[in-house]
Amino acid sequence: MRWIIASGLGLIVLLLAGCGFQLRGQAQLPPELRVTYVQSQQGIGMPPGALDRKLRSILASNGVTVTRDPAQATAVITILNEGSGRRTVAADRFDVKREYFLIYNATYEVKLANGKVLVAAEGINANRALLFDENRILGFEAAQESLVDGMADDLAWQIIRRLQAVKS
Repeated sequence: MRWIIASGLGLIVLLLAGCGFQLRGQAQLPPELRVTYVQSQQGIGMPPGALDRKLRSILASNGVTVTRDPAQATAVITILNEGSGRRTVAADRFDVKREYFLIYNATYEVKLANGKVLVAAEGINANRALLFDENRILGFEAAQESLVDGMADDLAWQIIRRLQAVKS
């Protein structure tokens, strides 16, 4: 019986390896990003958005030193704009909105300390569908916040994957 289980597990491992599956692991970022400053152009006095916070966290967890002083940075990631919104996709016959389409978009650019543009201004976006149940209003708001947070995380990873593909 043990050999059947061991053989089954071995077969699963071989199938996963054969299809190219691998865990995400550490991002292989260019060495120019070793000390990075992340700034948001949301406006003076405005707090940075969710994307700014997510990007700082992911960079730090991938071995990048995220600095608060742009003079120390070897690269600057500027989030030129970011925003989220929703639009109605479906309503019932009484015009009660039943489904929404959530959208989160941003534009960013990456420059090195020497002024070289590593990634020119580039737009990214994410979207999700959200169903509405009038019996769960508080749950709807919490679900919307959770989806927007997840989309910000997706956008941050899109930026990381783009930076992995850059050849400086």
